Formats: sequence, structure tokens, C-alpha cells
Amino acid sequence: MDFRLVRRLGHFLAVAEEGHFGRAAARLGISQPPLTAQIQALERELGVQLLHRTGKGARPTRAGEALLPLARRLAEGAGQLELLARELRAGRHAPVALACVTSALFDYLPPLVRGLQAARPSSAIAVREMDTADAVEALRRGEVDLALLRLDQDRHPIRLHSLGPDVLAAALPAAHPLAAGAGPLDLSALADEPMLVLPRAISPAYSDAMVAACRAAGFAPRAEREVGSAMAQLGFVAAGLGVALVSAGMARLRPPGVAFRDLAGPIQAVGVALAWHAERESEVTRLALALAGGLFPLGDAQQVASPEDKAGQMR
Repeated sequence: MDFRLVRRLGHFLAVAEEGHFGRAAARLGISQPPLTAQIQALERELGVQLLHRTGKGARPTRAGEALLPLARRLAEGAGQLELLARELRAGRHAPVALACVTSALFDYLPPLVRGLQAARPSSAIAVREMDTADAVEALRRGEVDLALLRLDQDRHPIRLHSLGPDVLAAALPAAHPLAAGAGPLDLSALADEPMLVLPRAISPAYSDAMVAACRAAGFAPRAEREVGSAMAQLGFVAAGLGVALVSAGMARLRPPGVAFRDLAGPIQAVGVALAWHAERESEVTRLALALAGGLFPLGDAQQVASPEDKAGQMR
């Protein structure tokens, strides 16, 4: 970022808003000649005239009016950057970036975020919803500090703390003949049903678990349509476009038009894990692990093999 340009844009913004060089200089805490020099330098750098000088003050030109919205955004961004730098210099906490798969948004994300907020009240927490494949890459690139994802094997150097087991459930249109049944549903009852599935490219673990379960029940699933997320699966089910096998935890969402049936077995799915980059382990990592141990006592820590060993185990 060219901070001289941002500073000059801030000076231009002050003059445009005050309509007067003297008042703008007073607002900025500088004298008028340096302010005039900064505006002139900005106009030379951009190659356009930004202000009309009048006897009573100054007003933006057409080019200046066009530049004002961007100048405001840049000035706000620079202010936020300076504020964050001051907080870090004062020893306050850096922000935490967290990736989360759709199916962990309700059971796992809220208690973990509340715990982090309670332990680090001065630290902003940014959550990004993404599938496991993207979350793993975001961890690798250092774009997020932690991730809640569906992965049961390491993708070195990503480490995992399992938050607990999970099982599959059947999501059916509310008007489906099987929707109102009592007791667990035999998966073989869905042998002829069109399935709404996630692309294997983004959800290999889910895809593999679903296919293996269907084959064990004596049939190959009819993959009618691929959809982009677990929430999209439920939306398509509600529309009557097919059935889906989803994490049993999704039933707690109670979306209208969707009925859930437990499956006989039960049929195991890849559970949610807390993931981090082993080479960037930090205070935030240790805090999150401590919180996870108390919040989700059925989980356990593990480190697993290289990407080649379990290249497909993702959700």
C-alpha cells in the first residue's frame, strides 16, 4: 500500500467535506500551505484536477466527485489498519480467522466462538464458510488460523483434533411416503430414489461414506444431481427433487418441507474435527484445543499421515 497516496487522499477528502482549505487544515491539525501542497501533489500524481478553488473555498470537480467514494473507503481502511497496529503494539490480541464447513455451523461453531470471545474479548473473530478442501488450502496458505472441517486423516502439515463421531441420516421431502415412518429406516428402502449429492471433488469423505453405505445395503446410489453445499441439499430435498444422506446433526435445523429419518445401523459418517497448521501452532491454537476438550469431550487429538495416504478423506 502506498501510504503517501492514502494520506493525500485523506487530505483531499477533508477539503471536499469541509469545502474550505482553512477548515480542512484545522481538522487535520496542519497549516494550510502543506495541505495545499499535498493536494497539488495528488493531482499531479493522478493527472486530473480534483478541486475547483473559489473565492469562498473549494469544491470537487467532476473527477473529484468520482473519486470521493473510493477515497472514503481507503481512508476508513487506513484508519482501521492504524487502529489494529496500535492495539498490537499495546499487547492486545490479534484477530482470529476461522474456516467452517456448513454442517458444523450450528453444533460446533457457536460454542467454540463463544469460548474464544470470552477468553479473548479484545480479539475480533472472522468466520468463513467453506468446504473441507478449501479450508485445508486456506490453512496451508495461512489465510485462516483454525478450521472446523470433516477430515479423519491428516494432510501434512495439517493436524486434527476430532470433536466427536457422526452418523448419516436420510433427508426426505415432507410428502414422501417414507417420511412419516417410525423407527430407523433401512437404507435399502432408498435404492430407487434419486439422490442429491455433493461433488466428490469438494467432499470425498462424504461421497465415499455414502457410496460405501449404499453398496453395503445392496445398491448403487442414483446420483440425480450434484449440489454445492449441505444446505443446498436440504433446499433441493424440500423442493421434492430427490432425497439425500446428510449428517444427522442437520436434522436440528428443522427446515420446512424436509423430514429426517435415522438410518438402521447406524451408518457412520466422517465427524467434524478442529484443524490447524502444525508449523503455525500458536496461543490461539492451544486455547482452541483446550476449549474443544471441555466443550466436546467425545473428541480426541490425532495426527495422521501424508496426503498420499488418504488423499480422498475430506468433506
